[in-house]
Amino acid sequence: MLDAASSFRSQGYALFEGALSAEDIALLRGACDHLLDEPVHDGGNGDIHKIGLGKARRFLRHRHEEFPGLEDFLLGKRIADICGACGMEDPMLFNEQFVVKGAGKGASFAWHQDGAYVGFDHRPYLTIWIALDDATEENGCVYILPRDLKAEGHLDAHEWQDDSNELNGYFGSETGMPMTCKAGTIVAFSSLTLHSSGANTTGTPRRAYVTQYSQGPIIDPNTGAPKRFTKPLRA
Repeated sequence: MLDAASSFRSQGYALFEGALSAEDIALLRGACDHLLDEPVHDGGNGDIHKIGLGKARRFLRHRHEEFPGLEDFLLGKRIADICGACGMEDPMLFNEQFVVKGAGKGASFAWHQDGAYVGFDHRPYLTIWIALDDATEENGCVYILPRDLKAEGHLDAHEWQDDSNELNGYFGSETGMPMTCKAGTIVAFSSLTLHSSGANTTGTPRRAYVTQYSQGPIIDPNTGAPKRFTKPLRA
């Protein structure tokens, strides 16, 4: 079995089972559920998202400063260790959002690389996908297409899909590897790694927390300003 660093280099992802404590899970679930209680389209600074689909697929983003302890988690030792295991030096928080698929109708998510959504050339970054509920194929777990980052260190062409409100970067026949896992598991993958997720057909929502870390700020060339956050880890 590959260690985390070798897995990340040769396959584009690494799995960290049982990475979160019960306290961590409770903290993240509490923040997520609080945000879910807000109206779906309230015009606030966290709920409106270009790839959201109302209750079927909600992105609750950029609200960590409102919850005591959440920023400490995002910038703390546990996350620093994950970043280090994936070969990232001097990481800083770039983005964070809860992703929730509604009960019985949670929308799937097409194959894509996270970097395709940035909108300009940038250095690849790290996505840390955290399961807040047990992730199963029935409730919309993440699927990964393994990728040798040294041999395929580039963004693929993506096409916008009007019907599903998302980018699609893969039209082949590979089904990928399902990341079925227990709550508290972390799936870490490169912003160059193709991944997707299935629909939630169960009777309960599927909650996840997606945090992303860059090596240095990601600067928007159109504005000269950082895109999203530039908070260095404290550990």
